[in-house]
Amino acid sequence: PAGLNASTFPAKLWRLVNSPRVRSVRWDSQAQGLLIDRSLFERELLSPGDAQGPAPHTFRATRFCSFVRQLYRYGFHKVPGRVGAAAPGDGGAWLHYRNPSFRRDRPDLLLRIKRRTAANGQRPAAGREGRRRPPCGSQQ
Repeated sequence: PAGLNASTFPAKLWRLVNSPRVRSVRWDSQAQGLLIDRSLFERELLSPGDAQGPAPHTFRATRFCSFVRQLYRYGFHKVPGRVGAAAPGDGGAWLHYRNPSFRRDRPDLLLRIKRRTAANGQRPAAGREGRRRPPCGSQQ
């Protein structure tokens, strides 16, 4: 959409999840959340050095934990209890993340997704109280 910087994290992520070449990240069944196969995602998109996947070096992160930290900074949250096959016959464990402004058929909503910082006050109150997130990729 007009006004969206294509190099922002949400725009890159939206392009990847819509790319038929990327196998490690896809839409959930309602097209309102992401399903990510961690091990395949690391090989396809985060491999340091001479990555050979469909979109190498899309993100600055080279570790999955850093990528998940970016998801949280942009208002995504992990959907509890959603680990398993994304489709019949899938063997992988898929992690599920959602953001109300990240939807397959609504790229215009990407303009609402802003990076959370202490300066802009978008940090959730629970974070200020010292509540910690589970370790990256945990099965909670």
